[in-house]
Amino acid sequence: MLGWLLVWGFWLTTTGRYHPTSGLAVIVTTSLVVAFAAASYCNHLILVPRLAAREKRWAYAFSLVATMVLWTLAALCIIRISYHQLVGPDSDPNGSYKHFAIDLTGMVLHVAIAAAIVWLIRPVIRWVD
Repeated sequence: MLGWLLVWGFWLTTTGRYHPTSGLAVIVTTSLVVAFAAASYCNHLILVPRLAAREKRWAYAFSLVATMVLWTLAALCIIRISYHQLVGPDSDPNGSYKHFAIDLTGMVLHVAIAAAIVWLIRPVIRWVD
């Protein structure tokens, strides 16, 4: 959890000035980081033990992609509704598609980094047990 709080702080500090208000920056950052964390936890606590560990690679790959897409859509819905209510409609007719592609890319990177961290610290955790 501490790691995700650090990620949240990093992204809020890094991207906060690109949003019209600080409130929207908090909404956007929180929505995305919660989605990234939720997808990562779903991966490590549900998908890996039930599918990847049992050699069901295609089912695992499909489930992981579906999980990342659904969590990205959830975050994007919160963000788009918040922006629409606080700033007004997006002037870019393709804005939703662009932001979905950007946010899904961020999702893939964050889930991959979380998986790498878990993979790297797993031997340490087993050693401590």
